[in-house]
Amino acid sequence: MEEKEVYRASWECPSNIALVKYWGKKPAQLPVNPSLSFSLKNARTKTSVRMESAARRKVEFLFEGQPSSFAERVEKYLASMSLEHEWLNNFSFYIESKNTFPHSTGIASSASAFGALALCLVDLKQQANQRNFTEQQFFQKASRWARLGSGSACRSVFPSFALWGRFAGFADSTDCNAVAVQNRFHRDYRSLRDAVLLVDSSAKEVSSSAGHELMNQHDFKDARIVQANKNLKELLQVMKIGDHKRFFELIEKEALSLHAMMMTSDPSFILLHPNSLEIIRKIRQFRQQRGLSVGFTIDAGPNIHLIYFEKDKQAVHDFINSELLVHTQNKNWLDDCIGDGPIKLSDEEV
Repeated sequence: MEEKEVYRASWECPSNIALVKYWGKKPAQLPVNPSLSFSLKNARTKTSVRMESAARRKVEFLFEGQPSSFAERVEKYLASMSLEHEWLNNFSFYIESKNTFPHSTGIASSASAFGALALCLVDLKQQANQRNFTEQQFFQKASRWARLGSGSACRSVFPSFALWGRFAGFADSTDCNAVAVQNRFHRDYRSLRDAVLLVDSSAKEVSSSAGHELMNQHDFKDARIVQANKNLKELLQVMKIGDHKRFFELIEKEALSLHAMMMTSDPSFILLHPNSLEIIRKIRQFRQQRGLSVGFTIDAGPNIHLIYFEKDKQAVHDFINSELLVHTQNKNWLDDCIGDGPIKLSDEEV
């Protein structure tokens, strides 16, 4: 009896928060506009994959030790990947995954999940083929493979800032994978923090995938693509010189533009709640009254990400506790900051 080939890989990958938003996609999970994000430090997914040679591909997936509906999405992902990467058909996959943050908290769990899974798959390919990629090749490939599971996941495999999408002002940029944006910005941006204010943790009435689809026939699609490129160009410039006032103006405009596209699609939908708007109002009032460099961004949901700098941590936490938690669900919020990217794990760390 032929002995089975068995390979193992375990990776931890962060989620990320977009400053310039990706909304709308072309076939094969390619974006209609470029985006810029920073990876988080504490909101991470840990994934361990055992790959065994088999006559036909089989997939078993557990999330935090239990069967999960996410298994269907993972199976579809591997089936789609195997059309281009036929070696995947020669193995069965036993996948265990867990998050360091609660589900449905306004943090993109699909980004960290598919980022971690893609990193494991590239690692496993190296082992099975007995060849090592360069570091650049490894993470570029992981970014490309992560994109096929979740578009924003391609940005999560890089530390700190990542840019995804072809952009005239960035020579290495491509729609196929994200690229790391290192050593281009004022040192202050290395201390960015993200306080996630949980307005509502229930499932969204419209999924992000459905929202992306509605962009195809959107009346403002072309104008939004122009706006995103314009905002990205200016944001890269203001972050280089450390213009914090303009930085927050731009990321807030990006967040509100994202939701404006949702509200003006056909059919339209509204993901912001009255408490979301009240938190935004109070953040702007706080900024004006205290003169601090703070602002907000929002993903495709009602939860508000309060963005600030490490030096203002105590003042911002006092503000959250005294003014904002009353507008959150069960006074829940998560505090995070810019992170150093994914980590390869040993068997003992999974």
